[in-house]
Amino acid sequence: MILALIRPGSWNLPLFLHVLGATLTFGATVTVALLGFAGLRAETTHAMFLRRLLFRIGLIVLLPAWILMRAAAQWIDSKEYPHGHEPGWVGVGFLVTDIGAILVLVLLILAWLSSRRETSRVAAVVPWLASVYVVALGVAWFAMAGKPG
Repeated sequence: MILALIRPGSWNLPLFLHVLGATLTFGATVTVALLGFAGLRAETTHAMFLRRLLFRIGLIVLLPAWILMRAAAQWIDSKEYPHGHEPGWVGVGFLVTDIGAILVLVLLILAWLSSRRETSRVAAVVPWLASVYVVALGVAWFAMAGKPG
């Protein structure tokens, strides 16, 4: 609590944007996973609707939220640690977002492919990729909030 009181005011906007982007990324990823699993169990017409919705949420919410999270993280990192000697918990966050970029792009491509066909084996992969990324985001969340080590 004391550290928050002595933080310079110029750090507030990038920190707020990073937390907002991270929250939206987490929520959108959970939504994509839930829609993907629901689409696997639904009948064909409902499954197609859910897959299209999943792709749209991924494209319209998840991707911009991830970009906001990552850009604001870089911004706050450059203000807080200008000489590059950041603690390990910052590295965990950057590792999760770097790997997450690949996962989000693959997830969006597979979601687009599965939304184009009525029956698609690719549709089964999408919710599992999203679930893996939710767990990774949870690890980063713990590292950012708890600052272990």
